[in-house]
Amino acid sequence: GSTAILAASLPAASDAQAPVPVSIPEAQFKQACEAASVQAAASGLSVGVTVKPMSLSMFRTATNFVPARGNTPAFCQVVGTFVTNPATGKTAGFLATFPANWNGRYLQSGCSGHCGQVFVSNPATPAYSVTGQGENGAVIRKGYAHFATDEGHTGMDFTSWAIRSDGSIDQDAVTDWAWRADKVLAKMGKELTTAFYAKATGARQPITHAYFNGCSGGGRDALVAASYFPNEFDGIIAGSPYDPIGVSLHSAAIALTARRNPGSGISTAQLGLMDSIVKAQCDGLDGVKDGIVQNPAMCNFRPARDLPKCAPGQAGDACFTDGQIEMVSNFISGVTDEHGRVVQPGYSVSETQMAYASGLAGEAVQKVMVNGNSASFKVEDFYQFASGGKGPVTNFHAVVPASYVAKVRDAFKLASGHLLENTATFRASKTRMLMWHNLSDEALTPYMSINYYKGMAARYGGYAKLQQQVRLFMIPGTSHCSISGIAPNNFDALGAMENWVERGKAPDSLRANVVDRQFTPGAPKAPALAYPNATATLCKFPEMARYSGKGDVKDAANWSCSPNDKRMLLVGESGRQAGVR
Repeated sequence: GSTAILAASLPAASDAQAPVPVSIPEAQFKQACEAASVQAAASGLSVGVTVKPMSLSMFRTATNFVPARGNTPAFCQVVGTFVTNPATGKTAGFLATFPANWNGRYLQSGCSGHCGQVFVSNPATPAYSVTGQGENGAVIRKGYAHFATDEGHTGMDFTSWAIRSDGSIDQDAVTDWAWRADKVLAKMGKELTTAFYAKATGARQPITHAYFNGCSGGGRDALVAASYFPNEFDGIIAGSPYDPIGVSLHSAAIALTARRNPGSGISTAQLGLMDSIVKAQCDGLDGVKDGIVQNPAMCNFRPARDLPKCAPGQAGDACFTDGQIEMVSNFISGVTDEHGRVVQPGYSVSETQMAYASGLAGEAVQKVMVNGNSASFKVEDFYQFASGGKGPVTNFHAVVPASYVAKVRDAFKLASGHLLENTATFRASKTRMLMWHNLSDEALTPYMSINYYKGMAARYGGYAKLQQQVRLFMIPGTSHCSISGIAPNNFDALGAMENWVERGKAPDSLRANVVDRQFTPGAPKAPALAYPNATATLCKFPEMARYSGKGDVKDAANWSCSPNDKRMLLVGESGRQAGVR
């Protein structure tokens, strides 16, 4: 079947090889960066490559040489297209970044959303740290050869690129987005890396280690790589991974809730009021009242019970109408089928921000990618809303028939890395995976990652055994892809993966610091920036960081992890209603 075809991958680079750094004189390197030279290097590859300017790439030319500056070496960036389907001639765009001080390693980055561009995957820009973690420019300074792809289309919306002019679905484009562009790039990128440096230096050097890194849509790309072609990489970093199956089901439910309750939008002041109620109830559950909820699933918050209700006919920032309570409840509650089984978990109650998630175009995604862009498709036909009922979720929540859930799963079976039945290839590989997710993620619920990890542990012999290959870190008090939040939001994911793969030192804990990840011009600054020197200790799941009881709570040195402390497995009413396993 197609899954078996996907699994037939190139062997990963041998972890027995030690990187042999290459350092190329700047004048010589500048010549190697000329478009004709790069095209000549690409001429002998097994994948067809055309070096040429690319829309939405930030470049007006096919290649761009950047001289050394400060502690950043000279580097060469190349854009163009590569053939993803020789039978049809389908291509995808790529961005390659070659530093003059190549460290012998290959790094491929995932995209964001449904892709259609490469600028968030450009390691030379600050935007990269949103999808890649780490400090700005670190990938180039470390000497990685880096590749990214637009996944075969241009345009950042969720669906229009998948529709031909006659209204039919462009399956070639969908397949490139789902998995193929990244898989073919893994082959092409490695080949072009070795060919580029061989031409630049006159000596061919093999790639010693290959890694994949991404957040959000790039986290989806990472889990897809882990599920279907893990042997292309020695290590995979999956941040806040997007599951198009569950997210499309839940975001459509949020949109439908808004339609059935006009005026149900939640104001900033109401969100603040709700947060104060949640914090009063939850903040101390981790042993210290510091404004940060380490495990929001432990909370016992229920909107219908705990939010102040407006009197009939009244509304305002100090209370919630019935429609608003339904909206909040639907947001933080799991979507179930008619049997009460959770098909997508709800959002976390910590620092709840609802605006972004409701705009994730679940209706359009279902119409186009699940129902073939059918003119007769109405998302309302597949949804009911209920309070009570079977299963753990009894808040007001969406109910979707199991038969339709199966249809959605089937449509996205190769675009989702969250399907536990497709993890056997990864488990049989030597590839290591580091997962992370923001616990106050307003776009992609953190409970997707927790449920996925719990499911893998149950399937493969428990947490201790799973941790030999996969480790999950939850980041409290931080928003989607660590862009904002009240807590330290940054850690060296790539360094942790290098230590694990190349030195056998698996990360038991990670040290997080505060980084300004302003992504949207004019957006409010992250509250954590008021404490620029704050640090935090992140523990591998299911451990939870414990405060020593002494010293600054914003100093990681005063927090520790213990394998005997499994408090991240504790689930209160909030976690149950969200559908945490």
